[in-house]
Amino acid sequence: MTPSRFSLPRSPNFSTLQVMLAYGGRFSDELMSGLPDVLMPTIQQLLGLSLAQVALLRQTMLWVSQVIDPVHGLLLDVWDRKWLMGLGAVGIGLSILCMGLAPTFGLLLLAYALYGAAGGPLTHTGDVLVVEAYPTVPDRAYTRSVLFDTIGAALAPLLVALVFWLGLDWRWLLVSMGGSALVYAGLILRTGFPRSAHGQKEMDTPLWHTLMGNMREVLANRQARRWLIFLFVLEVLETPFVLKTVWLAQEVGMSQGVVGIYVAAEMGVGIVSLLVLDRWRARSDTGHVLRVVTVAVALLFPLWLFVPGVISRFLLMVPLTFFFAMFWPISKARALTSAPGRAGAVTAVSSLFGFLPLPILFGLLAQAIGLSTAMLALFLPAAGVMGWLVWRE
Repeated sequence: MTPSRFSLPRSPNFSTLQVMLAYGGRFSDELMSGLPDVLMPTIQQLLGLSLAQVALLRQTMLWVSQVIDPVHGLLLDVWDRKWLMGLGAVGIGLSILCMGLAPTFGLLLLAYALYGAAGGPLTHTGDVLVVEAYPTVPDRAYTRSVLFDTIGAALAPLLVALVFWLGLDWRWLLVSMGGSALVYAGLILRTGFPRSAHGQKEMDTPLWHTLMGNMREVLANRQARRWLIFLFVLEVLETPFVLKTVWLAQEVGMSQGVVGIYVAAEMGVGIVSLLVLDRWRARSDTGHVLRVVTVAVALLFPLWLFVPGVISRFLLMVPLTFFFAMFWPISKARALTSAPGRAGAVTAVSSLFGFLPLPILFGLLAQAIGLSTAMLALFLPAAGVMGWLVWRE
């Protein structure tokens, strides 16, 4: 592999350290959020939490993030990114520390709320910085960011397993990882990042006017609207997978152990997919890649859904996951660069999608017509709209 094909043309405004810190946003978030998820059975037993309390922890995180993320997205275009990303890392570090030290449900709930407030500023700021650091190849740069966050997601359960294998206190793991997040935050605050070009021009404009003007310009931008619609359709397309493990157990007949192996295999295929996508985009344009991926997913999903047998599901999962994993990095990077200087406003609009109760609506649909039928009923129109968006480019 030649250096020219491996390295990406970076903006002169960004140093190597700044790029590494930007890439660290999603990696840190996936790693940190994965730790309490894996440890929840132990935390639940130790604190005597009910299932409702466990569910409330996750719901509180989501509620807080849905309020914070749109506001943070708008501020991304006008405020100093160093403070937005740095304070996000501080919040995540403190929340993980609190999770490790929490003696009661009340403090644990507060820690989850803090994580919900901090996760978006860390990850979304990092996303914008990554695509701005590589303006000529934003989707390749963002593909590498998604690869790093996938590695972070895989590292969390491995660290938990290692701690228990060594006989160490699980609280020590959370406290030490929370401390490392604070060190990372210190590097961000000490280093800083380039301001948005749009933010530099609008320093003297009243903040509220600037934020609303950014929103109007994004919604009036044809390319921005196109990629925002694409992101929403992708979210609809992914919704059937929220009950994937239930479907594998109930409809396919997999045991809990086999389901675990299946999910682990999916993660491995996803990592390979991102590595291949990076090389593929070096040779082919975005439109060609998306057309191939859309056709492949549209053909493979119904086969995966209805061809009987456990082994066939494993075999079909490999190409389906391989191609499906390519949608997100391309569409997210293209959305962020669709309105130059206003990536934060694009983030704010896309964050509003989370207010739509798609999983609940899908659950009600599945209860009414059956899980497999509901999965296909949601997938087919979403895939059709996605194909229309891809081919009309």
